[in-house]
Amino acid sequence: MATQQKETIEPTRTRIVRMQPHGWHSILIKDESQQISGAFKYRGNAHKVEQLPSESALVTASTGNHASGLAHAASARGLSLRVFVPRTTPLAKRRKITGAGADIELVDGGYDDCEVLARRYASARSAVFVHSFDDPDIIEGHRSLYREVREEAGLPDTAFVPVGGGGLVAAGIAEWGNEATEIVGVEYEAAPAMQLSLQASRRVQLASARGLPEGLLVRRIGARSFQACRDYGLNVRTVGDEELHRAMRILWAEAGIRAEGAGAAAFAAALQNPDPRRRALCVVSGGNIDDEVWKNCILG
Repeated sequence: MATQQKETIEPTRTRIVRMQPHGWHSILIKDESQQISGAFKYRGNAHKVEQLPSESALVTASTGNHASGLAHAASARGLSLRVFVPRTTPLAKRRKITGAGADIELVDGGYDDCEVLARRYASARSAVFVHSFDDPDIIEGHRSLYREVREEAGLPDTAFVPVGGGGLVAAGIAEWGNEATEIVGVEYEAAPAMQLSLQASRRVQLASARGLPEGLLVRRIGARSFQACRDYGLNVRTVGDEELHRAMRILWAEAGIRAEGAGAAAFAAALQNPDPRRRALCVVSGGNIDDEVWKNCILG
């Protein structure tokens, strides 16, 4: 009997854009708004899905981009997926999820509420729960982003990486943690779960997480990510709405990058205290944003 060959699902190799220096020696942007599903999350999802049996039924919780990425990866392998997302998830992200064939459940609450319901659903139906960020396969898949940067542009002196649950920054530490590059995590000022956890030397859970960059609105960061960031000694900066709006405007004006709020966070942090001696890299993590919200941010 012939052995069935396993399909390989590859993420898009996204562009690297050189911006005006804005006080740095140089600034490069890794533009994940051009990734399959419109955000970096597809990288980890594709790697995760490749590890699963062909008959798997999947379920997940997400603030939007993880679910969209997983929906596309699951569809490529013909796997079913049910997604639990907050009712406030932007329509642009919800359309990406359903457009890739996943079933969606809208939840009155935040990410944590979605995860409780998704795990309950998975348990009742013997489905595979795929965590958005606290999963070794997901983190391993994200490492491809940093390999692409190194191959095409070399190592930066400073790399700014947005932090929601922490999977992307943990991947950066796994790939570049022993290099001369300084990795800087970037959180939303109203949801600094990683920063507070590192200060407390334990994972803390925020009472709430609300605001513009839904991809950064995670009340408790992942255990694997926390361990990696604590061992590395991660420096975390925070950004607010005005800084995000400014970063979104500059990204659009100079590079034609339509970044969502979370996607612009790394660049917003880079604009805070530039160092003319150093070469910076900023990861624009995604561009799934509703038209009206984006216009308000750009024009406001």
